Amino acid sequence: MIRILKFILYVPIQIVFLPLAIVGILDGVYREMVKSRKLGVSFSAIMALQYRWLMHYLDARPDPLSVAFTRKFPCESHLGLLATFGALILSRRWFGLTTRFGTVDPPGEETLVTTPGRRVLMFDEIMRRYVDQVDQVVLPGVGFDLVALHFTRDAGVRVFELDQRRTLEVKVETLERAGIAHDWITFVPVDYASESWVERLEAAGFDRTKKTLFLWQSVSHFLEADRVRETLRSMADLCIDGSVVAQDFYSRAFVAGEISKSAKRSADMMGKRGEPWKFGIEMASEPQEAVESFLER
Repeated sequence: MIRILKFILYVPIQIVFLPLAIVGILDGVYREMVKSRKLGVSFSAIMALQYRWLMHYLDARPDPLSVAFTRKFPCESHLGLLATFGALILSRRWFGLTTRFGTVDPPGEETLVTTPGRRVLMFDEIMRRYVDQVDQVVLPGVGFDLVALHFTRDAGVRVFELDQRRTLEVKVETLERAGIAHDWITFVPVDYASESWVERLEAAGFDRTKKTLFLWQSVSHFLEADRVRETLRSMADLCIDGSVVAQDFYSRAFVAGEISKSAKRSADMMGKRGEPWKFGIEMASEPQEAVESFLER
């Protein structure tokens, strides 16, 4: 009954916000689809930043850095996001309205909607747990995630972020416009089609004799299986004892969009935007054993 009452209170707020939401959506679509393409920026990288912005405003994960970054980011609209989600944000803060969107379920109880939030928090915990136990942190394909800024400042570790040259150029330009300090991070641009990311990483100062945390988040399912195996082997070759590789894996059924209509729509959307999901592991029976078997090979 209380939930129904909260929803009733939410409806008129959303009606008031509707004209603003329409303008916000149009501005966001233009920046995410048109401007980002002109700048050579990945749509999936923008989505990752957008979700962190939303988690901040829905009180699921404080992230003032991502908010400050979004305000100056040319491929996303801070005001557009506020207009689009304003009714939900205010309703949550005024009378505690909660929805599946933007919430974080306990581990093992996630849905397709809440999995991204749980994934973000799990990688946060990995960074928090190991940053004091290693000498170097490497984030391949990091995009516009600012997790390194959250956890490595004054930690006394070398930090290397790798991605496409244009992505990192836009990221650094935005950090500077936002006044966000980042001088302890080494940004390593690499053309994965024509360059060895290992050679580029070592040329930037990576030390094979140091314990390292590789944080490889939300990248592998966009790659071919052989590329995933090759990258993991390269990480293993670069690691000494005590190093850690953190990666997320997805099932073949999820990647193919077979687990639900919602998953199918998401898979089709990414394909139409030129970033199809490709790599998954057969997890129909024993997911943990399937991943362990893959890693052993």
